[in-house]
Amino acid sequence: MRIYNDDGYVNIPEILKHEAVFIFIYGGRGTGKTYGALKEMKEGDHKFIYMRRLQAQTDIVKKENMQPYKTLNDDMGWSIMPFAVNKYISAFYDSSVNEDGKVVPEGPQRGLLTSLSTFSNLRGVDGSEIDTIILDEFIPELNERPIKGEADALFNAYETINRNRELNGKAPVKLLCLANSNRIDNPLFMELNLVRKAEKIRKEGKEYLYEPKRKMLLIDLYKSKISEEKSDTALYQLTKGTEFYEMAIRNTFINEERGRIETRPIKEYKPVVSIGEITIYKHKSRKEFYVTTFRSGSPDTYTAGEKDKARFKLKYMYLWRAYMTRQVVFEEYMSEILFDKYFH
Repeated sequence: MRIYNDDGYVNIPEILKHEAVFIFIYGGRGTGKTYGALKEMKEGDHKFIYMRRLQAQTDIVKKENMQPYKTLNDDMGWSIMPFAVNKYISAFYDSSVNEDGKVVPEGPQRGLLTSLSTFSNLRGVDGSEIDTIILDEFIPELNERPIKGEADALFNAYETINRNRELNGKAPVKLLCLANSNRIDNPLFMELNLVRKAEKIRKEGKEYLYEPKRKMLLIDLYKSKISEEKSDTALYQLTKGTEFYEMAIRNTFINEERGRIETRPIKEYKPVVSIGEITIYKHKSRKEFYVTTFRSGSPDTYTAGEKDKARFKLKYMYLWRAYMTRQVVFEEYMSEILFDKYFH
C-alpha cells in the first residue's frame, strides 16, 4: 500500500481501496488528509457523510468561506457547497447562480454534512446510498469539550447508516477517521484499545497496522515528507521546541508526559486495589507502588463506573499523592493513562 502519492501527500484513493472498513489516519498538519478525502469523494463519485465532532464546529464549516470544499473548488474549478437541510444537517451539491444572483444547488446530492454530537437528533435521513463516513478531527484538541459516550455515539451513527446492508450481501460503509496527533488517549483509541497499537507502530518504525479480524487499519503519518518540508516555514521555526511543533511536525502526541515506565517482578509486590482494567500493587519493603493490567490476589475491587470511581478516589487519594511524588511505577504507558483517567 502506497501511503503517500508522488507529491508526498497522503494517498487517500489508494488507502480506500484497502479491504479495511474502519480506517484511522493521524499525523502532521497539512499532509492532505481532509483535502485528499474530499477530493476522492468527488472524483470517485462516492456518496458520503462528512462529520465533525461538535455542532459548533459544523456550524462554522457550513459558512461559504469556511466550508470543506472551498480550497478544492478554487484548485479544481469545482462549485461544491453545503446547503442547509435542517438545523442539524446540510447537503453537498454542485452550485450555480440563478437569475436573481442567488447561489442555488444543482444536480444530484453528493454528500451530507453533520456533527457527531447531534447525529442522534436526526430523523428521516436516508443513508442507504452512503458508502463512506468521514469523521474529521476525530482526536479532540485539549481545549475542546468532550462528548459524553463519544465512542458509542460514533458506533451508533455507523449502525444507523450501515443498517442491514451486509446482511443483504452489500459492502459495509467505510469509516474514515482523520486527525492530527493531539492526544493518544482520545475517546476512540481508549474505547477500541488502540493506544497500545498506536504505540507499537511508532516503536517498531512502521507507518500502519492492519487487523484483518477487526477490519481495522491504523495509519501513522509520522514519516510524512510534507511535515519535514513544513518545518522550515515561519510558524514552525517560531514554535520549534514546543508541544505544538512536536505535534504538527514530528507527529508526536501531545499531553503525553510520562511517568516511570518500567517492568517489575510482580512477586516483590502485594495487590492493594483493582479498578477497571488496572491493579495497583505496593512494594513489600519500600514505599513504591506498581500499576499493571495484570491482576492477582484478592484486592479491593472497583468498576470504572462514575460512582465506583468516586468511591475509589475517596479511599485511595493517597495513591494520587504518591504519583505526584514519583512513587508510582507503571508497567506500560496504557496503565498510566488508565490510572490518570480513573482519578479524573
